[in-house]
Amino acid sequence: MASSYLLALIDARPSGPPLAAAWLGEMLATNLHARIAAEGQGHCHLRGWSVGAVVGNETFVQARPIARDLASEPVDDLLRTQAPCLIASYHAATDDERFAETHPSIRIARFRRWVGARAETELDPETRRRLREEIPDFLARGQTLGNDGELVFLRFLSALHALGALGGPFATPEQIRRALRTTEAMLGGGPINMMVADGRTVGVVHRGGTLMAISPPAGLGARAPRPEDEARASRFNLLWFDPGAAPEAPPTGAERLAEGVFTIECGRPRTLARD
Repeated sequence: MASSYLLALIDARPSGPPLAAAWLGEMLATNLHARIAAEGQGHCHLRGWSVGAVVGNETFVQARPIARDLASEPVDDLLRTQAPCLIASYHAATDDERFAETHPSIRIARFRRWVGARAETELDPETRRRLREEIPDFLARGQTLGNDGELVFLRFLSALHALGALGGPFATPEQIRRALRTTEAMLGGGPINMMVADGRTVGVVHRGGTLMAISPPAGLGARAPRPEDEARASRFNLLWFDPGAAPEAPPTGAERLAEGVFTIECGRPRTLARD
């Protein structure tokens, strides 16, 4: 058994109220560790993860492709870089699985100011070939991971480039959604779940599995909230993708999101836009 989970933490800005590590730890315990334990019947564990962030024009990615200590806690890595948004991928597998070889897509893909992650595993050879044919040389030369997750990410960037939205100022949410739909159409049927971000906007393709938006309790932070923090606390938004069915008891403040393509602007993390 092997499963991939995705997370996006939106509006994690240094200027905003800090998000409590204890709350994030609780969310991961409920939505990640407990789900892995239940699905794997005690034989499956969190085996690795990767976190990507964009600050200005810089991307920051850190990865633990093999968590040798099965008790490793990923919250510290998630909060290490404060940014308008963070994207993370978490991968679970059984003890006897050659995890690093069978799941090379664990690392967050990045190019210029963009980061992205995809939950599904390998593409079929024909889809892989068609995607490669649609990627311009300057993007193909930027490959560093050489896996299917990065290939899908580069196809998304190719669609943005075709719209004239890659090399200039920030792409608009509408352009991001259009590029995601173009990419989704090339991937055929079956589950498709991916997240991309440029530090200003988060784009999501969700088809299959369960995606939730979770808001922390008002005023929750690493320090005592100030009055101005109280008004901003609800701005945080945690997107959580689980490849399985919806939990029987979703966490407090959770809302299940419908399938489709949508964007969330980091300055308005509770506002979701679809076409």
